[in-house]
Amino acid sequence: MPDLGAGLGKIQWDVASLPKFEKNFYKEHPTVEQLSEQEVMEFRSRNSITVQGREVPRPIKTFEEASFP
Repeated sequence: MPDLGAGLGKIQWDVASLPKFEKNFYKEHPTVEQLSEQEVMEFRSRNSITVQGREVPRPIKTFEEASFP
């Protein structure tokens, strides 16, 4: 089968016509969602965690809270 795919043409990717794709797969675990701002600040302080930016996700404490499928 050395000619497999020989008749295929080159794909012309028109970036403007492609649908928008956002990589936003994270769903906050209910336990993490229920943490108060005070608990979040205490956890970060206790673990020397510094964050910058807007809408920074709350910290997770266990593997289960990572919400992996």
